Amino acid sequence: MREYTLIVKGERIPVTYDVYKAYYQEYEHERYLKNKAANHEYSIEQFIEAGVSIEFICLDSIIPVEDKVLKTEQIAQLYRCLDKLSAEEQMIIRSIFFEEKTERELAKRLQISASAVGYRKRKILKALYQGMRSYTD
Repeated sequence: MREYTLIVKGERIPVTYDVYKAYYQEYEHERYLKNKAANHEYSIEQFIEAGVSIEFICLDSIIPVEDKVLKTEQIAQLYRCLDKLSAEEQMIIRSIFFEEKTERELAKRLQISASAVGYRKRKILKALYQGMRSYTD
């Protein structure tokens, strides 16, 4: 039969299986909560326990109007840049980024190599980048 021990203040103490299991369940639960906190998934209760005011939480989560307007303008400019692409270039971007197709799937559909699809994608993205840069300048 296996002997179960826990280390308390540097000393091993023999315990029953049930005590050992309960201890490690709680230990794993604490590890899970720490990992969750590290991923920035906080609940309001955790903020309150940490002494963060609810007003700060609410103010921090509000997106300023200027940011919303800027984001809307950038999206509109991106769509204008997309409209300037050829039909095939639009199809490549739509397939990869909107329909979440892989380059390999798209290559099979277009009957070209996956590296050719990758090359075209990079070329198109560079053109879109240049179009977006001209918007910000």
